[in-house]
Amino acid sequence: MSLVLTPAETHRAKVGSGAEIERLALSPSQFDPFISLDHFRMWEATFPPHPHAGFSAVTYLFDDSQTGFRNRDSLGGLHRIEPGGLHWTLAGRGLMHEEIPLEPGRIAHGLQIFVNLPASHKLMAPAMHRVEAAQMPRFALGDGQATLVFGRCGERSAAPLPAPGDVSLLELRLAAGGQAELVLEGGQQGVGLAIDGSVEVRSAGHGQAPIRRGAWHGHNPTRSALALALRAGDAGARLVWLSGTPWREPLVMHGPFGMSDAAGLQAALERFRSGQMGDLRPLPL
Repeated sequence: MSLVLTPAETHRAKVGSGAEIERLALSPSQFDPFISLDHFRMWEATFPPHPHAGFSAVTYLFDDSQTGFRNRDSLGGLHRIEPGGLHWTLAGRGLMHEEIPLEPGRIAHGLQIFVNLPASHKLMAPAMHRVEAAQMPRFALGDGQATLVFGRCGERSAAPLPAPGDVSLLELRLAAGGQAELVLEGGQQGVGLAIDGSVEVRSAGHGQAPIRRGAWHGHNPTRSALALALRAGDAGARLVWLSGTPWREPLVMHGPFGMSDAAGLQAALERFRSGQMGDLRPLPL
């Protein structure tokens, strides 16, 4: 049995006057243990202070960002996310937060990923986790250069995460025609997205026709690690590979809340309305 690879769609949209977003379009079962993946460019404050509960909201800024982010939360935190850095907001039972470019008019370029929490941890206390660019493992992978943003890649591991689960994010750069292999562990799912350039993807060692799209989904139905082979196009490629072990649990979403059932969702709404997620007012312009 081989790795199952399928093309994926993305949807692009402009949000207000200050952001552009490319969103990966997959079903919840295909994305599990993730909820969403947005590739964004933001140059002015776009989203006012807002709540989250039941999952982690993760921001990774690419090193080509012209500016960083200012992250505020209702726990009293005020953080800078510099280009190349990661900020992991474990919302748990709920909190308010806001992220805006440090320098309006300059582009912050990155990813926002919602990572689901299992039912047993949806009411855990909120927590923050930051990783600077210099702390991330960097290494050669095939013909390319890889950055392990979080999780693991083979024998390499990034900084421990505050949330349960086995999830990983790898950024890979390939020159024109460069080749590399990515590994998907047994039972895991993965999604790939070309940030720049183009890439051809196929299941390594098998006759499956290659995927020549900007996004793809992979599923490993076996208990053993399987590889997918990449080849960059004529302009080279920069891509991200997000993978993890599914929770295979119910997920009910309503706006910024992701709980296990309708009762849990209603309880999250009540915590927000009663102020239990804290208070975060917009800063004066």
